[in-house]
Amino acid sequence: MLYWILRGVARIALRWYYRDIHVVGAARVPAKGAAILAANHNNALVDALVVGSAVRRKVRLTAKATLLDHPLTRGLVAAVGIVPLRRTSDERKGAAGRDDPRSAPMTPDDARNADAFATIVDSLAAGGLVLIFPEGKSHSEPALAPLKTGCARIALQARDGRGLRGLPIIPVGLTFERKGQPRSRVLVHVGVPIDVDAVPGNDPTAVQELTARVDAGLRDVTLNFATPDDAARLLSISSLLADVLDEVRPLHAPDAPLSDSISIARRLEEVRRRLPHASADTLAAVDDFLTNLDAFRERLRRLRIPVYDITLPTSAASGLWFVIREGLIVTALLPLALWGRLNHWLPIALARRVALATSRNADEPAMHTLVSGLAFVIAFYVVVAAIVAVSVGWRWAAIYLLSLPPAASLDFWLSDRLERARRRAGAYFTLRRDPLLRDELREEAQALRSQAERLDAAFREPPIGSDVG
Repeated sequence: MLYWILRGVARIALRWYYRDIHVVGAARVPAKGAAILAANHNNALVDALVVGSAVRRKVRLTAKATLLDHPLTRGLVAAVGIVPLRRTSDERKGAAGRDDPRSAPMTPDDARNADAFATIVDSLAAGGLVLIFPEGKSHSEPALAPLKTGCARIALQARDGRGLRGLPIIPVGLTFERKGQPRSRVLVHVGVPIDVDAVPGNDPTAVQELTARVDAGLRDVTLNFATPDDAARLLSISSLLADVLDEVRPLHAPDAPLSDSISIARRLEEVRRRLPHASADTLAAVDDFLTNLDAFRERLRRLRIPVYDITLPTSAASGLWFVIREGLIVTALLPLALWGRLNHWLPIALARRVALATSRNADEPAMHTLVSGLAFVIAFYVVVAAIVAVSVGWRWAAIYLLSLPPAASLDFWLSDRLERARRRAGAYFTLRRDPLLRDELREEAQALRSQAERLDAAFREPPIGSDVG
């Protein structure tokens, strides 16, 4: 019961912090029976909260044992039954000083996690769903870290030691639009399950083979770039292209889906890898496209027009309907949104201050904001509810408490919508005043679409004689 209560609270907190958490492939998680979720790990405890809230079943979570060292997370670990794992040393160091996933057998240091592994295997044997982060650490690198072999060892131990057949390892890719920034978006991409039974038993290379399969499965559902600069550049291009290729969208979801941007980014990275094999004409076309795209983006920035608004209807009737519709929405919802703002601004402001003061790297702001936010909000609820109960009775205190979560969610939603409405109104007046500008921007966007389609077609097949596969 406590798990589901905390899961519900965590889902509310995530909805407050992130504007959208979109799940792709959720049906690949079995409704019952033992399974391992293997996820990439680049946002600390938030990764576990996102996966746990995205999956309908109860998930046995794993996390680094250092969470026990922090007073705000120690209680959460104990309350939810998170299995704390210490970073294993079952991989030998490669020549470059990095962990080598093609390791030799376990070293004595694995004794640190022997009890934790046994707990996880027990959960699987009981038909549970377990979340593991095979990278073994949270990081901000633009690609997967070399995988530890713990996930494979646990799966094979459950199969060979406990006779558990039909156990799948399901890759889960977590992509954060801007992981430390409130009101950004998250994509949860559930990949194709890996059949543990397909790996031969009693084979000395079984751990390495299964680890390699998990690595390949995770790469299919994550973005992996050579350098942070490559990541920033390609993600920026993919976001702009996703909007250029889209049409005008409603204010409640103005951006092209994050999954579209990720798909385009993955395709762009594939194209980038093939550039060394491209012809001179194709390379010139790529340079021309990037130049035009940068010029288009800079022009929109100066005009302060979002790319998804360039095809916005600019008739007087459409403008009047916009004003009436948004006015009615604000009139109807503003009182409840203000109630949410009144009751949450103080604890949330305190949480953000604590997060900024205690975060030491890019992996911690979101986690510290969410954890401290939950603590401050719950404490605030308890104090004010007690005051209301003493003043006017417990029934009114209960009504007060029930009103707060939806009011806060509405406050965030309406604030986002009002900001987008402000930008759309600016775009409307700019485009309405200058019909020629409107036509020029639409023609530029169409030209970019055509260029993108031609380049995509050019890279669909590798050049004859190339070895890019």
